[in-house]
Amino acid sequence: MRLLHGILIALEELWAHKLRTFLTLLGNIVGVMSVMIVVSILDGANVYVENEMIGSGSGVFRVQRRNELDILSNFDKFLESRHNPKVTYSDLEYLRERVTLAEYMDVSLSTSVEVRYRRVNIDSVSIQGRTENYPMLGDYDLVDGRHFSSQEVIRKSNVAVVGFDVAEELYPSIDPIGKDVKVAGLPFQVIGVLEKQPRGLGGNPNLTIIVPITSYEKLFGTRQSLAISVKPKRLDQASECMDEARMAMRVRRHLGPKRDDNFGIVAQDSLLELWKSISSKIYIVLVGIVSISLVVSGIIIMNIMLMSVTERTWEIGIRKALGATSRNILWQFLVESATLSMLGGVIGILLGFAVAFCIAFYSPLPYAIKIWSILAGLSVTFLVGIFFGAYPALQAAKLDPIEALRYE
Repeated sequence: MRLLHGILIALEELWAHKLRTFLTLLGNIVGVMSVMIVVSILDGANVYVENEMIGSGSGVFRVQRRNELDILSNFDKFLESRHNPKVTYSDLEYLRERVTLAEYMDVSLSTSVEVRYRRVNIDSVSIQGRTENYPMLGDYDLVDGRHFSSQEVIRKSNVAVVGFDVAEELYPSIDPIGKDVKVAGLPFQVIGVLEKQPRGLGGNPNLTIIVPITSYEKLFGTRQSLAISVKPKRLDQASECMDEARMAMRVRRHLGPKRDDNFGIVAQDSLLELWKSISSKIYIVLVGIVSISLVVSGIIIMNIMLMSVTERTWEIGIRKALGATSRNILWQFLVESATLSMLGGVIGILLGFAVAFCIAFYSPLPYAIKIWSILAGLSVTFLVGIFFGAYPALQAAKLDPIEALRYE
């Protein structure tokens, strides 16, 4: 009851000086709001990246021309890898025969072009060249039609599976299945429509068209290096499957025991760990920067509380004359300082999540609300109030009642 009574007294005092209270809380609100925005956006990005990795299949790794992660760990090696031979479709066929621990393999190439149906055209559509196994290595459910087959890949058939937005824009009032879509001037028959996907950090996944890799190379040439995705039969065999693929590529390229790999192998788990490492450092830096405003806010609270002690010196004298102890006065001002700080914290948390929601709604940046971040925000603002309110509370508690009653 003493705590509740102290909070009510504090709220009455804050309400009596509305403008001063608002200006005092402003720094606290901005600081907590900034921290909440950073935390919610980064947590949302972590969840998004993790879900993307899971959607691609846990344990999946890629065999490609170079390992882009070397740019962070070994830059000289990354520069040397620019001269690595290309990964080709024949490499995929070679690995299929020799990597026994793999369940599925797929390749991918992509570019952006204009697509057209009659008088309707869409710019910057992502065209992907894949094999018939691509549905097994990602989230590619269909709302209509079918995926292309291995025979269509072998025959270099001009068939296409289109993204949801492509179907909506090119064929707004008709069934797209069986219709043609012109990709870089060449007609492809639409055989399937993908389910609508949420927008991601890498762009709009619904503005995409998937065609057989052989048809892609027929259209755009074979100068690009492929990326071969490999999904092991069992998750606990992912490391052995990766070693098997590495050995097969070394044999194919006639690499002796003392020669380094002239190709890259990138595991999804490595990418996830790299992202977590980067995001944790971003989190520490950004939270550290925006937390400076909390220190400034604490200093403002301390100054306002010192001014409040001066204004209420006579009141403190009356309370002590009526029997209030120094501990009672100390408690009253600490509760008032903590209440002031936490009020700003609550408003900052609500505004922070509201701003994060708006950012996520109007941009591809995701966000997430974590209970620990709310509890952390409240705890930090409580500690700020107690720490910066301690000195003014001690000054109030030490006042002599006789001298306080004489104060005008």
